[in-house]
Amino acid sequence: MPVKVGNSYVTEAALAFAQKSAAESVDKEKGKGTSGVLADLAEKFPNLKFSVGTQPFSGSGMGNVAISSKILREMEKDPAKREEYEALLYDVQETTAGLPTMRADGSKIKAHGWIIHEDGGLSAWSIGTSEGGDRKPEASGRVNRSSKKAWWQSLLDEMKEREEARKKRVKKGKIGVAEKPTSLTETLKAEQEEAARILKANAEKIVSLPNQGNPALAKAYLAGQTNAVKVQEFSNTNDLMKYLQDQFSVVRGGMTSISSKHLKACLTDEEKRAKLLDNLRVADEMLESHKGEVGFQGMTVEIDENGEMSVTSSKSTVTFNGEKRARQIAAAQTQGDLETVMRLLQVDLEQCEAGCKNNACDEAEVQKVKDMIARAEQRKGELGDTGDKENDPAAKAAFAVNMLI
Repeated sequence: MPVKVGNSYVTEAALAFAQKSAAESVDKEKGKGTSGVLADLAEKFPNLKFSVGTQPFSGSGMGNVAISSKILREMEKDPAKREEYEALLYDVQETTAGLPTMRADGSKIKAHGWIIHEDGGLSAWSIGTSEGGDRKPEASGRVNRSSKKAWWQSLLDEMKEREEARKKRVKKGKIGVAEKPTSLTETLKAEQEEAARILKANAEKIVSLPNQGNPALAKAYLAGQTNAVKVQEFSNTNDLMKYLQDQFSVVRGGMTSISSKHLKACLTDEEKRAKLLDNLRVADEMLESHKGEVGFQGMTVEIDENGEMSVTSSKSTVTFNGEKRARQIAAAQTQGDLETVMRLLQVDLEQCEAGCKNNACDEAEVQKVKDMIARAEQRKGELGDTGDKENDPAAKAAFAVNMLI
């Protein structure tokens, strides 16, 4: 039966799983950013394919899960949020495994995925193909996960009912190969009728489609008015690149390398162009998620001739070894010993201050060095005149060891 965790109703098995792992994950991934959260989720849910973003229709096959960068940050910092969304993802994985492979219009499901939005809402999307391989209208809608009614069971039951209804229509000869449209006009009419049915069923659920976030275009798209939502066309690759630079930070900042062959193909292939825009939106969200992250130096985005994207980020950190300097201060037996440690501390301070300017460390790291310098000054006053220890072999040896380790 459904149980509530946070704002979600999940299965009892999902809650038990999340309670066991979520708190451990927060401690284990602390300091690793949202990329650490994604890596942990990929390990726990091997049948799901995770990405950062909130755009539908951006994956292939089943089990695609796009998560808002805001939600990932909440999961990184808050064990309660981690528990809620890991429980939700447990049910998402189980539900994905139970989804049928056909849609009510007789098309095969080519791709299916889920989106966890900034507000924590859950959406599902699917892309279908006809027997001839033609792309069918996409469908996208909100899933009510905050109701006591078991959303996962309702979804599976609804899809199974549609599948049974489709099989009955096939049996009666109302759809399927026997009545496959024989002309382009008939094909478009059939697709428009199906899209209108989807629109009617999901009028209040539509959240986003490949239409630059315009709700009116989303409804037009679902209504079958495909001309209304064509992705902007470009006369040449220079115009396309100018548009990409205007729209995406990763392109504008010189972080992105796009295959000239793929860029040229995007001029005439609307599907490839839409995929390119979706990839760059995801890359922009990844860049946004890194902002303010200590050590982040930059990101490189590469899109090959097949339109596949790879992202690498660089990180550089400067840390102060306070424990080592504390041991050296404690081992110092003479004013000369402390002068040696203080010279090293001055180098540490310069490195941390430079690192702070370059986002390799924060002000807290600089303050640690300053506090240790004050500690050395205090120790220097405590030692006073220690001339009699200048030639003490044991004191020299102890200090030398602490300078090495």
